[in-house]
This record gives sequence, structure tokens and C-alpha cells, in this order.
Amino acid sequence: MKFSLKPVFIGWITLVSQIPLQLFFTLWCGGFFGGMLRSTGMLENISVSPFIVCGGLAFVGIPLITYTIKSLNYRRTEYKFYEDRLEFEEGFFTINKKSIKFKDVREVTLRRGILQRMYGLGTVYLATLATGSSSYSNPFAAIGFGNISASGISVRDITNPEETYQKIKAIVDSRN
Repeated sequence: MKFSLKPVFIGWITLVSQIPLQLFFTLWCGGFFGGMLRSTGMLENISVSPFIVCGGLAFVGIPLITYTIKSLNYRRTEYKFYEDRLEFEEGFFTINKKSIKFKDVREVTLRRGILQRMYGLGTVYLATLATGSSSYSNPFAAIGFGNISASGISVRDITNPEETYQKIKAIVDSRN
């Protein structure tokens, strides 16, 4: 093995990135479950509206679950670079493994979002000719799922992204 990388987990970025889903599900859970509880009369003895109880549980529970799942997923994720291939493993509930040969990589891309730049992180995407979609179009990427796509691998949230990008690009270029 040439080298190995592990992603860096930054908790507050996870929480900020899922705020739109959190707000949506807060209102939805409050309306749906609050309405169901009101219609069954299960919360008649409390002075607080069922909408507020269910919405409050969702408002607190969704970030807690998201934070925990993504943290566990990042702990298990590792990118192993060999002479001829990249092997990748991630997952907590579902284990995903993938291996791509460097001779099949057609493009190496570096992406550094504004929150990643604040911590000196970045994502290197290795694209192949296989068909599929990027992990950025996956709605579950916010909670740590979806790095596996049919068309490559995203080596995400790594330190020294510029240096790592150059190192990976040199390996890929030497194989093509």
C-alpha cells in the first residue's frame, strides 16, 4: 500500500448542512403526527399542543440522529491507495466497498467548498467511464451515505487536499 487516508468529521458542519431537512421534517412531523395524536385524543391531558410536542421532538431528534450516523460512518471510512488501484470502505449500518483501477480513471477533480476551506479540507473525485451519478445528487449524502457511485469515488473531507490531489493525479497519469 502506498498510502491511506481517512476523512475528517466536523460536527457543526454536519448540523448546518442538514438545516433545510431539519426544518422541513419539524413542520411535517408536527403537522402529521401532531394531527394524528390530536385526532386520537392521546395528548388531551397536557397543556401543550401536539404539533409543538411532535415538532419539537423532530427538531431535536433529527440533528442528533444525523450527527451520530455521520460520525460513525466517518470513523469507519478509509481510502487505501495501492500501486494500481484505490480501495474504499465506508458504512455503519450498510457497509459499502469499492475498488477502482487507476487505469480506468478518466478524470481527477478537486472540490473545496467554503466550509471545507475553513478547515483546510477538500474532496478529490476520481471519475471513471462507468455510468452513474455523482454523490452530490444523493439526498442522503448529508448524513454520510452515498459516496459510492457507479462512476467513481469521492475521497471526501481529507486534509491537505491540494497535495493529495497532486499525488493522486500523478499516480493516475502514470497509469494512463
